[in-house]
Order: sequence, then C-alpha cells, then structure tokens
Amino acid sequence: MIRYLRMLGMEIPLFLYMLGSYLNYPVFQNLIYEKECLIKYQQNETFCRNVSAYYDDKDIQAAANHFYFISSLTLLCPSLVTTLLLGAATDYWSIKIPLIIPYIGCILGTINYVFQSYFIHTSVYFLLISDALFGLCGGFIAIISTTLTYGVKTSMLRYRSYRIAGVEGAIGLGGTVGFALSGTIREACGYAVTFLIILGLQLLALLYLLGLAKETKFEPVRPDEHTSLISTTGKQLVAVIREFYRVITKSRQFRLLLILNLLAFGLEMLVFSGLSDIQYSYLRYKLQWGDKKYGWFSGLSYGITTAAVLFLYPLLRMKLMSDGMLATLGLFFKMISLFMFAFLQNEVMAYSIAVIVMFNRFVSTGFRAFISSLIDMQEQGKIFSVISLLEGITTLVATSIYNNVYPNTLTFFPGLLYLISAVTLLIPLAIVSTSDFVVRTHRPEVSEGILNSRNDVIDEDGSIEDLSY
Repeated sequence: MIRYLRMLGMEIPLFLYMLGSYLNYPVFQNLIYEKECLIKYQQNETFCRNVSAYYDDKDIQAAANHFYFISSLTLLCPSLVTTLLLGAATDYWSIKIPLIIPYIGCILGTINYVFQSYFIHTSVYFLLISDALFGLCGGFIAIISTTLTYGVKTSMLRYRSYRIAGVEGAIGLGGTVGFALSGTIREACGYAVTFLIILGLQLLALLYLLGLAKETKFEPVRPDEHTSLISTTGKQLVAVIREFYRVITKSRQFRLLLILNLLAFGLEMLVFSGLSDIQYSYLRYKLQWGDKKYGWFSGLSYGITTAAVLFLYPLLRMKLMSDGMLATLGLFFKMISLFMFAFLQNEVMAYSIAVIVMFNRFVSTGFRAFISSLIDMQEQGKIFSVISLLEGITTLVATSIYNNVYPNTLTFFPGLLYLISAVTLLIPLAIVSTSDFVVRTHRPEVSEGILNSRNDVIDEDGSIEDLSY
C-alpha cells in the first residue's frame, strides 16, 4: 500500500491542499463580509447572516475589498522571498523539508481561522495572522513550486511530463470539488466546523509528506562550515537571477518575440489575478450571491476549464493547431466572457458565461508552451522560474490595482474593470498571434511537431523526447 501511494507521488497531498484551499476561498470571502457587517451594524448577527439584506451596501463592499487587498499583501510579500529561499534550498540541502514547510504555515493559519470564526465578533484584522503565518512559510506559491520541483527531481526524464500533468489534474480536481462544496458545507455546519474540515485535509497532507515523501539519494551540496545558511542561499539566489537575465538577454533567433511574449503573458496574468480578487464581490453585488451560489458557479467553471485543458487542448494541439493558436483562441473567448461579465444581469447569463470560459486555461498553457519553444532545451527550467517570478509580481500589482479601484466604480458602472480588462487583452492577443505566425513561417517544424536538435534529448531508453511542449 505504501509503495502504491509513493508511486502516486505528491499529487495526493497537493490535491488535499487544493481541496482545502478552494473550500476556504469563498467561505473566507463571506466571513470578511460578515465581520465587516457586524462592525457597521452594531454586531447584529441575524441581519449580517442574510446576504440579500446588505448585498448592495457600498460601504461594506469597499471595506471588504480594502481588507482583501491588505490580506493579499500580507500573504504575498513574504511568500515571494520564502519561495525563492525554499527553491534554492532544494538544490543545497533537501527536497523534502522545503516541501513540508509551507504546509506547516498553512495549518497554523487555518487554526487561527477556526478561532476567528468561532469568536465571530472579533476584529476582521485578526484574520491577517493567518496570512502572515502562511506567507512566512512560503504560501501557495511555495506549495506549487516545491511540488513541481520534487516531481522533477524524483522522476526519470521520460516520466516528468506525466508528473506535471498529474499536478495539473490535482489542482483542477481539488478546485472543482472544493468550490462546489464550500458554501454548502459552511451553510450546513458553520464557519468554525468548515475550517476544521479544511484543517483535517491539511493535516492529512502533512502526514502523507512526513511519512512518504523521500529524500534525494544523492548527497546534497553542503555550505562551507564558515558560511551561514542564509548567506549561501543568498549567493545561490543571486546566481539564479543572473541566469534569468542571461536567458532573456541571450542572443537568439526569436529574442524579441520571447521578451514580448513574456510581457504579454505577464499582462494576461495581471488581468486574471485582478479579476479573481474582485469576482466574488462583483457577483455578490450584482446577483446577491453568497459563498454557496458562488461556489457552485466557480466549481462548474473550474470543472469545465480543467476538462478542456486536460482533454480538448492536447487533441487540438495534435491534430489542428499550434500552441500560439490555442493561446489566441483562449484569449478571444476570454475577452467575450469578460464583455458578458461587464454587463451581467441575471443568473442565467452568469451560467452561460461558465460555458464560454472553458477555453480560459488554454491561455496560460499555450503561452507557457509557446515561450518554451523559443529557447534551448537546457534553459527550460530557468524560463519556468522566470514565469513563476513574473506571476508573483503581477499578482501583487493586480491586487493593488483592482481591489482599490473596483469599490470606486460601484456608484456608476460596477462592470468597468471587466470591460477595461477585455480591451487590455487585445495586446497579448495581438502579440501571441503575430509571434506564432512569424515562428511558424520561419520554423514550421515547431507547429508540425517535427523533432529538431534544439529541443530534443535522448532518453534513458534511447528514445527521443521533445522538451518544447
């Protein structure tokens, strides 16, 4: 049994974390609103538990978005630094310990959520303790990155793509189930019990890691006895940043296209992160939705997009289209969905959008694959680290912009940011579609799937494995 579980790798604890995380997200948002309502309406619990009673209260909307902005900063700022430290530690000391540390912070944060939801009348700002604890331990960015690193370092070359696909599946399944059940569980059991369920999932994930995660067989590089851990890690980080710079500035055939597509992908991630921050607030304001209805909608949307990227994307990639084309397709339908969100009127319209967003995850998948096809095989790991760093920076910028601008739009046009975001996506759409045409014109083997010496390596069994996609 233990051997079978080890074969499944880190997909199991990642699924447990993602399930808990997506159970948490709508419930956490609802808790923010309820606590802000209790502050404004003199601790009137009966009133504040009724979403329809104050769904259009602009003061509470603004206060909730302001708090979510502070919450995001408290989580993300330390997690970016810690994630880099943990990433360097996987090369110098251990691959198991950096995998475990973020889960410890997550568990400590959830324990605080249990207390803050049980004592509902406490200040909303005590919730920031959880963000600080999780962020200092790396946050969700570290969980994803250390899981991917573990999978790569403990798998033979021929199986690495399956590990990455397994991570994608674990995230998708956890998101679909977690979103769908979140509000229903909270409504039936209350906040404290819901967070206790989430805590149980996280503890199971930690126990799995402690018992079944294995250390690398090779001896990790040890720092000089006169050099501290932080000093050695810092030197490693400087070296990594220099490598990032070399990847971007290196003279190559499509250097300008590489830079433009990294910028375009960063712009798309900024839009995605910003709209994710305000979507619960927007649907609450427009449709009187609480965490239950929002969870159902998000679970359906997430399930459709996950199925599309796992099954439809590979089929279209093999038979008809290049990665750049699929990213363009995803951006086109994403723009349509954002226009529809901007003028949202009712639940029927909302659920029709859930079908259109099925192509949304084509964007990130297509961009990552297209960008990786522009660089050499030995640079693949570096470029994905660049993208991870870019994602963290754009998330910080997005949460600062969207959470502070959105409350000011409520008095005249709540869907303004959706409209602006849709127009903004014209830029990455133009860049990736033009870049794809240029690359296919000059290197048709990229779109036709013909093996070439730039991106192919010989696997252990003598077969050729393409690392571009």
